[in-house]
Amino acid sequence: MTTVLVHHRVADYNAWKPEFDRAMKAEWSKGIRSHRVWRGQDDGNIVIVETTFDSRQTADAMVNNSALREAMRQGGVVESSVRIDFLDEVE
Repeated sequence: MTTVLVHHRVADYNAWKPEFDRAMKAEWSKGIRSHRVWRGQDDGNIVIVETTFDSRQTADAMVNNSALREAMRQGGVVESSVRIDFLDEVE
């Protein structure tokens, strides 16, 4: 299994969230096993999304999908703020 953390700033969380929810229902996101969303306490426009995939290949396909980039743009993600980490659980 591979877990991906996507750290980013959004222009407006309340505008971003419905776009995120739509993306999670899209055909191109079907490789996701689970996901969780965190929102900053001091800055509500800081968002971290955790997604779990069966493999790194499935995670890479999602991260590199142009539909994901378009969904992020539609949701008001500040592109320069995006950081993506691929992780393996060790304990």
